[in-house]
Amino acid sequence: MKKGNYGNGSIYRRQDGRWVAAVCSRDPATGKSIRRYGYGKTKLEALQKKMELLVMREEPLVTSGLIVRLI
Repeated sequence: MKKGNYGNGSIYRRQDGRWVAAVCSRDPATGKSIRRYGYGKTKLEALQKKMELLVMREEPLVTSGLIVRLI
């Protein structure tokens, strides 16, 4: 089995037969690491979920126009 590049997430099979896609990212507010999961019945579905999670990780966080004033 080949190793993937660092930071690209992982795909593995659970005991119940479902496939899991896991991707790590950072919380912009706290800087803590967050691990997000996607599930699929097949390995291909899990791979598609992993790609979606990677795209979500790269998209910038959009705020709703909130203005914060420091006093």
